[in-house]
Amino acid sequence: MSRPEADPQHSTTGSYAAGATLELPATTPELLEALRHDREALVREAVLWQRWIRYLGLAALVALAVLFGRNRAHMLLPVAGVALGYVLCVTFTAGKVQRAATIHEIHIPAFLVTADVVALGAITWLSGPPSDAARILLAGLLVVQLAVFYFGRWLGTYSAIICAVAYVMAAELPARVLGTHPTLTQLLSILGLFAMVCAVLITAYGSFRARMNQLRLFCKLVEDGDLTPAFTPGTEKRPDDLTLLARSFDAMRMRLAEQIGTDPLTGCLNRRALETRLRAEWRQAKRRGATVAVLAVDLDHFKSINDSRGHPFGDVVLQELAAIMKATARDTDAVARTGGDEFVIVLPDTGWQGALTFAERLRRKVDDFSFGAAAGAIGITISVGVALARGTDPVSPEMLLQEADRSLYKAKTGGRNRIFA
Repeated sequence: MSRPEADPQHSTTGSYAAGATLELPATTPELLEALRHDREALVREAVLWQRWIRYLGLAALVALAVLFGRNRAHMLLPVAGVALGYVLCVTFTAGKVQRAATIHEIHIPAFLVTADVVALGAITWLSGPPSDAARILLAGLLVVQLAVFYFGRWLGTYSAIICAVAYVMAAELPARVLGTHPTLTQLLSILGLFAMVCAVLITAYGSFRARMNQLRLFCKLVEDGDLTPAFTPGTEKRPDDLTLLARSFDAMRMRLAEQIGTDPLTGCLNRRALETRLRAEWRQAKRRGATVAVLAVDLDHFKSINDSRGHPFGDVVLQELAAIMKATARDTDAVARTGGDEFVIVLPDTGWQGALTFAERLRRKVDDFSFGAAAGAIGITISVGVALARGTDPVSPEMLLQEADRSLYKAKTGGRNRIFA
């Protein structure tokens, strides 16, 4: 742990802004791994259920080609060959996905999208004249929509590009079925219209998916017990049901934090909420190379107060002490009651001098305050143990708390009403 040095004093820099902890997963390997595992499971499920959509789409495409295609006698065998190859491709991929321990988020979906467009283009080229090649783009919109919604903007863009390439090839290759080729103007106008529709789909669904990923990240933090970060979707230019869902989730988080993260007597954080907050501050400190100070605070001779004045009076003393600590702390600091008359204060972005100054200011305020004035005021004192670490130090939040407890023990055994660091 860091030792006393000329660090900045207890200041207001590095404030704990609402939602700032949503950046934490970038430096949390465990959370990243959990998110990656969930994403992989989703890709696996999407690939498996979409195979039935592919089979149905192929059946519809072949049926339309047989019913309305030209030169049926010469196209049936090639179309059947394309259909069989496509079915084998999708079935083989599904079997591989089911057996594989891990799957790549992009490679398999991209392979399947390529197979979709190749089969679509081949059957369209085999069954109709070049002037009907625009059917590839019409059906390709479904491919683009499913790709961007389930697998992201990259795959949606890739799908749109290969659909356009397949259209140009089917329109310009030597005709399998006699007919006129589209002119350059027709080709470009149809491609332009397709590009415009795809741009809207990719932008809308891509933005929706990015916001869903943010919400999923937020839910994962809450699932892991971190109720500190706030999910702030910002001012939506186009609010929708996802905006309402995000607001409901954040309101639920706030209610949960109030119910399970607060000590009912003093209004301070409880032990669980303290540990979560300290982990969050420690991740931020590691990210920025900043310092975190922890103060362990204990009332001197609190047992004798309870014995002589009663527990209700002791509760009043604890409430008034908590009020002093919260009034002395910054908005970015955390004050917690860990049990009985024991408190912990977390001071982010605070060096040794700032932590000691804060501890001394708190000690003097307590020393000068008359506790329980309504029932006969008394004076009390506190002992404070101080520990500090920089984000680059090879320590954990638990070790920092233990160091503060050891310092508190030395302050108590050293005579009480004092600070030890």
